[in-house]
Amino acid sequence: MLNDFYKAIQENKSIDLVYIDFARAFDSVPINRILYKLKSIGISGKIYMFIKNFLENRTFRVKIEDTLSDSFSTLSGVPQGSVLGPLLFLIFINDLPKYLPESINIKIYADDVKLYIEHKNDFKTEILSEALSCIEQW
Repeated sequence: MLNDFYKAIQENKSIDLVYIDFARAFDSVPINRILYKLKSIGISGKIYMFIKNFLENRTFRVKIEDTLSDSFSTLSGVPQGSVLGPLLFLIFINDLPKYLPESINIKIYADDVKLYIEHKNDFKTEILSEALSCIEQW
């Protein structure tokens, strides 16, 4: 990304940039969509079943001081703090670029996304706005 910025400066271009941080990214990933995407990239058999069992039928409890709540089912999300959690989130978000306009550059690191577009003196806010709408629909 820095190389793109440097090149744009050298070519006397401007860059419009949007930073996106998906709030509660790991908690809000729909389990059924992760499982679908795993199958679509060819993960099947024992590995698929292991991941499916890892994600489904999980529960959690809340403890406040000495009081422990009843158990609640988890309907979405990947376990934070697990080795597999970040990888599953990356598999989930990996297809995002193909839903964006071609002129948009995108960089993804974990749950941080950067969208940018180079131009000469004419603002490209409408293209960035379209990209944000695409992300919202995705």
